Amino acid sequence: MVTTALVTGASGMLGRHTVDVLLETGVAVRAFVRPGSDVAHLRKDGIRLTFGEAGELHAIHQAVQGVDVLFHLAGYLTVSAPFGGSDDSPGDLHRYQTVNVDFTEQLLAAAYEHGLSRFIFASSNSVYARDAPVPTPETAPLEPLSAYGRSKLAAEQRVQAYQQRGLPTAIVRPAVIYGPGDRYFTPTALRLARLPILPLVNGGNTLFDMVHARDVARLSWRVACNDQAAGRIYNAGPGQPTTLRGLVDVYRDLKGHGPRIITVSLPMARRFGGLGRMLLARVAPGAEAALTPQGLALMSQDLRLDMRRAAEELDYHPRFTLEEGLRETLSAL
Repeated sequence: MVTTALVTGASGMLGRHTVDVLLETGVAVRAFVRPGSDVAHLRKDGIRLTFGEAGELHAIHQAVQGVDVLFHLAGYLTVSAPFGGSDDSPGDLHRYQTVNVDFTEQLLAAAYEHGLSRFIFASSNSVYARDAPVPTPETAPLEPLSAYGRSKLAAEQRVQAYQQRGLPTAIVRPAVIYGPGDRYFTPTALRLARLPILPLVNGGNTLFDMVHARDVARLSWRVACNDQAAGRIYNAGPGQPTTLRGLVDVYRDLKGHGPRIITVSLPMARRFGGLGRMLLARVAPGAEAALTPQGLALMSQDLRLDMRRAAEELDYHPRFTLEEGLRETLSAL
């Protein structure tokens, strides 16, 4: 039985929703947060706070001591992170290593030493290979295109190594996460949605997954409570994919206006990618990475997670439809 949980990244979007889910179930929640983080909501809920950074081992052990389950949700992410490539700066690459990989290993060592009953790691669908089958199961080939994806895969390998040493762990691989508190995808998408014209590769008809943060939090809680989930990996998708065109349609239905979509072929997008990146960088900083060779490769193929394992093993089914989730997110903004 889980009585006390530690959440890293509790001031972020996924962390806030996970804290809410835990509080609703009666779990005593602690949070490990970076100095300077917005923790007003955590203080309001009476969350015990430990301030620290990756590498501050004393703070890490102080936070972990006396905890049953650790939800490791903290990570370094940018708008362009899933696309990666040459747009990653040396600073980004350093943070991917120190925050996404090294910090994970430091937490694992502390969890192992203090005998935690479960370590839940929030990874990413960015770990999958580009030619993975669609819908993509957890057993699909792993060959990340981006440095961000490679850092998440390296962290997964650390998690699995500690599983072999006797620390019960589990990995959750979310798709694109959105919801109230989103600082990455939703603000960028809204900037694009306010344009009068929006050129999209193949008319924006390729499939991709957007999952509400509360649904990811609910899945993570089920993983923490189920003994059969130890050592397992679970995709966290919405169950129903969308398209960029469908996303624009939902936005138009909710707001009463939206951009006119212009279909652009993949060869044309490649030909004028440099100009497009320059223009996008001015309108929606970070989104220009979608027009890099790696970004165009992802934008031109279906990306959808297979959710059967979570359904069959955990009786888990996402609750939010895209329209419901976007309505809530836009209301919060």
